[in-house]
Amino acid sequence: MNIKTKILNQINLDKQKAEHSSEVNLNKALQDKEFKSLYLKLKTLNFDIAKKEFEKQNVNSMKKEYKEVYAKAIKRLKDLGMTFDDFKPDYKCKLCKDTGFIDGKYCKCFYTRMNKQLTSNVGIDINFLHTFENSKFDLFDDKEKMQKVYQKIEGWCEKIDDSKFKNLVLCGQTGVGKTYLVECVCNKLLKKDKSIIFYSAFALNNLFLKFHTTFDESKQSLLDGVLDCELLIIDDLGSEPQIKKVNEDYLYLVLNERLQKNKSTIITTNLTLRQILDRYGDRTFSRICNKANTIIVNIENSDLRLKRQ
Repeated sequence: MNIKTKILNQINLDKQKAEHSSEVNLNKALQDKEFKSLYLKLKTLNFDIAKKEFEKQNVNSMKKEYKEVYAKAIKRLKDLGMTFDDFKPDYKCKLCKDTGFIDGKYCKCFYTRMNKQLTSNVGIDINFLHTFENSKFDLFDDKEKMQKVYQKIEGWCEKIDDSKFKNLVLCGQTGVGKTYLVECVCNKLLKKDKSIIFYSAFALNNLFLKFHTTFDESKQSLLDGVLDCELLIIDDLGSEPQIKKVNEDYLYLVLNERLQKNKSTIITTNLTLRQILDRYGDRTFSRICNKANTIIVNIENSDLRLKRQ
């Protein structure tokens, strides 16, 4: 079972639980004869009012009766320790009502769950992300330079919807703080209700390989998440194995389509710009490192992890 199917199944299960719970509450209330009589009267009045309104008849007296019966029903429910809200499913996502979709597109709750799953796979917990506000620069070789970098990236997050720079590429050796900075960006943009998907380059490559080797009707939906989310993060580009007709072709496809849709992509990599060009070719390089729409930051620093020991 792929991660997308797994998440949609989880969302559907939540929907079933919410609706079952509301149904249980209603059945419990209907065991009370007084409330049951009032509830059935409300249903009958509601139907009759709708019918007569359709026939353009006067329903003022019926509406008045409905309000009186409704008030009695509220009072009886209070005696039972309940309210009418107990009969409404308490969906975890109020936007899509636990369907995972809004107007045929994935809901933000879908991306939140996927992001949580994918980040946990690479050792990141979205509940404990680093923040710009709590960032410290004592361990950096050039504190002032890194403070300016952080201020620039935080400013980009604030204006991401209007910025012509949709993409961010963080280059630098292992341990210089690229993932830390990405976490700060995630934290900032999650607070702006952005849909974010985080993939390690290795995991994304596996998705590309599956797309490449799928020939049934499920093929087109495999890349929906990485194409439609508002922010795609590709961590450690260059660490994935090179597979002919997979790495370069599908990475180009995703980056190109996201640019056309005006969606943002963040890439972290240990590679230099020259190495990116050599590894992925001219077409893909132009989508990764186009200075017209991409902020490229080269972080030069000694290994922060060694300094923390």
